[in-house]
Amino acid sequence: MKKRSLMLWSSFEMNHSFLKCVKIIIFLLVVYAYPFGVGKAENSDVITTPSVAISQQSKKIVTGIVLDPVGEPIIGANIVEKGVSNGTVSDIDGKFSLEVSPNAKLVVSFIGYNILEVTVGNQTNLRITLSENLLGLEEVVVVGYGTVKKRDLTGSVSSVGAEDLKKVPVTSFDQAIQGRAAGVQVTQASSAPGGRVMIRVRGGNSLTSSNEPLYVVDGYPIYAGSSAGGNGAGQNPLSTINTSDIVSIEILKDASATAIYGARGANGVVLITTKRGQQGRTQVTFDGYYGTQTIAHKLDMMNAQEYAILVNEARTNDKQAAVFPNPNDLYNFPDPASLGKGVDWQDEIFRSAPVQSYNVGINGGNENTKFSIGGSYFGQEGIIKNSDFQRASARMNLDVKLAKTLSLATSVTASHVWGNTGTSEAGGGSTSSIVWSTISMPPTVPIYQQDGSYTMVNRTPGGTPTSNPVPIVEYSTNSQEIDRFLGSVDANWEIFKNLILKVTFGTDISSANRKVYWPTQTYQGFNANGEASQANQKMSSYLNENTVTYSNVFGEHSINAVAGYTRQTFISQNFSAGSKNFSTDLYKADNLDAGTVYAQPASEKEQSQLASYLGRVNYIFRDKYLFTFTARADGSSKFGVNNKWAFFPSAALAWRLSEEEFMKPIESLTNLKLRASFGTTGNQAISSYSSLATLGTMNYPIGGTLNAGVGPNRIPNPDLKWETTATTDFGFDLGLFGNRLNLVFDYYYKKTTDLLWNISTPSTTGFTTMFKNIGSLENKGVEISLGGDIFVDTFKWNSQVNWSLNRNKVLEIPGYTPSVQGEISGHLKVNGSWLEPGLPVGVWNLLKYDGVFQDQAQLDKGPRSSANDVLGDARFVDKNGDGKINYTDDRMIVGDPNPDFIFGWSNNFAYKGFDLSVYLQGSYGNDIINVERAETNISGPWGNQRREILDRWTPTHTNTSVPRARVTVDPLILQSDWLIEDGSYVRVKTVSLGYTFNKISFMNSLRVYVSALNLLTFTNYSGFDPEVNTMGNNNLQFGVDYTAYPSAKSFMFGVSAAF
Repeated sequence: MKKRSLMLWSSFEMNHSFLKCVKIIIFLLVVYAYPFGVGKAENSDVITTPSVAISQQSKKIVTGIVLDPVGEPIIGANIVEKGVSNGTVSDIDGKFSLEVSPNAKLVVSFIGYNILEVTVGNQTNLRITLSENLLGLEEVVVVGYGTVKKRDLTGSVSSVGAEDLKKVPVTSFDQAIQGRAAGVQVTQASSAPGGRVMIRVRGGNSLTSSNEPLYVVDGYPIYAGSSAGGNGAGQNPLSTINTSDIVSIEILKDASATAIYGARGANGVVLITTKRGQQGRTQVTFDGYYGTQTIAHKLDMMNAQEYAILVNEARTNDKQAAVFPNPNDLYNFPDPASLGKGVDWQDEIFRSAPVQSYNVGINGGNENTKFSIGGSYFGQEGIIKNSDFQRASARMNLDVKLAKTLSLATSVTASHVWGNTGTSEAGGGSTSSIVWSTISMPPTVPIYQQDGSYTMVNRTPGGTPTSNPVPIVEYSTNSQEIDRFLGSVDANWEIFKNLILKVTFGTDISSANRKVYWPTQTYQGFNANGEASQANQKMSSYLNENTVTYSNVFGEHSINAVAGYTRQTFISQNFSAGSKNFSTDLYKADNLDAGTVYAQPASEKEQSQLASYLGRVNYIFRDKYLFTFTARADGSSKFGVNNKWAFFPSAALAWRLSEEEFMKPIESLTNLKLRASFGTTGNQAISSYSSLATLGTMNYPIGGTLNAGVGPNRIPNPDLKWETTATTDFGFDLGLFGNRLNLVFDYYYKKTTDLLWNISTPSTTGFTTMFKNIGSLENKGVEISLGGDIFVDTFKWNSQVNWSLNRNKVLEIPGYTPSVQGEISGHLKVNGSWLEPGLPVGVWNLLKYDGVFQDQAQLDKGPRSSANDVLGDARFVDKNGDGKINYTDDRMIVGDPNPDFIFGWSNNFAYKGFDLSVYLQGSYGNDIINVERAETNISGPWGNQRREILDRWTPTHTNTSVPRARVTVDPLILQSDWLIEDGSYVRVKTVSLGYTFNKISFMNSLRVYVSALNLLTFTNYSGFDPEVNTMGNNNLQFGVDYTAYPSAKSFMFGVSAAF
């Protein structure tokens, strides 16, 4: 294990037509919704007459103030007259005024406080104090196909509220939950605007299928992917969902919580609930911020003089002629000492960039109709020039009570996303990738040639061709547009008391279009005389759910049960085409037929269906003994004819020990609940036709000539089925001192069997491999969440910390020989991870770097990797002790991308009108394979190098571990842990300071704030950002940094107002 330590880094054009449509929609919704506000009579067709006016005279006006336990006013509390559609909200001072009937009762509520019912009587001025629900035991938590009080949970569920989400200015909600839920690892796969995020709930369960959790928005299981082509980590499809529309996120983690989703529950389930209308006066809210971003950390690269000296030295060491000065070179440079700093390519490419967000919401309703509508715009320009992300969205949630026993609920969201990543996401190592070109382009190469045209490529002898990054950002295009519509309608019918039938119909439709163009000013476009491509993807799903829910209380017994049948259809269509050799760059990617050399078009269509039966029973005895049984049977078209259906049961027990009489003497104990659960879930995230034999074009010899035909190109597997994960969970919930201090602990063990894997098949089959269920792996870990509240007069402090560890191991893959899982970089020959039973997934099996041969004694002693080794060359550990270095025999496990533990710590302070929040998160013990070091840290002139190479071995500087300068670098150094670095870090993720004004006549509330994102990072990692995962959601290749888009540090000013 490496020694771990930390150090501190020093430090639109908008789519107007779409926005116009959004504005019109919002306007129409407001006009439509306005009559549903408080003040509309229950029978809206009754005309007011003098007799009604007389009855009005018997009403009276009641005023009052709503306070919290320390006497501070509560802004925006709901005050509703019980039984009628009459209500209001408290103003900036907590005050309210409401006309009520003589015998009125008021129901007063606010998020985070217990609901209070007040009898008005003869009072005309009320002073109402709400008690805080500190632990939220009475809080209703959303679970699959229902809700449950937090105190009655038997499974493991983490919650993230709207207040936490608001404090993190991000493009998608998955970024906002980072570090806020124990056992949930969130990694930014790409820091590009709208970049993809990787989420793992209690580790990865699969080697070849998806390890992403299932996402459910307002009860609708959605597609997690909708991105048209492209390389690299790609754009985040979840960025189409506006974070400001979300009121809560629940992460279901153990089998008791996830089994209700059966074949899609193995990787955890993320439930997203959006805002819905509440009974009371119509309220308009506005939230907006504007800020600026800068690169969080730049690489310390050589200047022109240092690079020229390195190149000359490398060529001299390899007995080649020096380059600088070189009259035969494209650029005749003077003596290296006079070159100075040269071009700082990072300064030419990185920039300060704005980020902005604006959200408007309208909420309200009466007893029969409640509504919540919203519109938003988010715009982020990237810190790399010519990269940006923009989103416009509209949402409407409407709840209508049609009759005493019948109601409808609609949820509709529409979004349009557009942006350009340039070629920052072109895939690591491409000679036209902006990040790669920026750091590897020598500082001696000028931006422009003497005729004013761009210098397109580094032509330094011995150097790798490197495209000039300036024309890449100026002229290249890598744009994408995504349109998404997500909508559902629920009908709820109370058949008789306590029995409710719910029928849901919904659809999720997304369309993505990507355009890429390499102009002739870039290296790739120059060779092709302009190169263009387009890719289109349309994904749609259609859902029908039918559930019956029964709940009742019989004396000391309480029961809640749900049963149902669901069916969901998925359709995906893809098309791509490209061309080269354009007469002009003006066409870009809009006219592929303007090119004369065409790439072969590609298209495909997939369709699958999932039919399911589900059920769950929650039983509580004496309010302290709890039992939950859940089961789901799934039938999927994806799997073999012999395994179309699978059954996933789970059971959980909980004992609310604090309710026992023998615990009552412990006055400090408020809540103690012990939990245990066991169950199975599945993973069906594979291609729709993986179990079938597919057809392909082949050539057949007939009559001595080859003739084109069609034949099977894959062997079928009628027994193909789900990967199954069995999970055991033990935990407890503890609340002390009136729940001012709370602790949640979980231990879990997960074993996944029937892993999907390509196995070798006998040659007699005519095929080399077959997709089959074989092998198993395990995950086990511990999760701890600790939170507390401190109140001192008007000072409040809430602190929440979570900590979790996960240990992953491959148990068996029968018939498999341990091997390297492909290459991370083909032209550098950097191998990928090593897969072997008994080891964690993703480890690296490489040579152990052991410094350099510093003197003749070391060189004579060896071991050497080559007979040509000389002083200053790389040394490696001789694992088998045979006196020579051989990659196959001497490699060992030298790195593991899985962290030892991850954590998050949030602190929220409030004093009178001021509020301060500070949020930290981090990871410890994870390794990163920094492939960028293979380009810039090898003491060779393959491109510009890090200034670390200034410490290289020379005859006068022998006490070092950095190899001597060479033109031809020892290839074994690229197959060693020279590339492995400690990726541990602690990050001050967000800091926000705000002030809420206490007296503005025309507003209910007004808060102004300043905030910072990615303010400080403590790490030893030498790359742009230790939070990196260039390979995206590749299960076997993670913890890889291959010229990833750098992270940004952001500072913002914002306003939140309610009217």
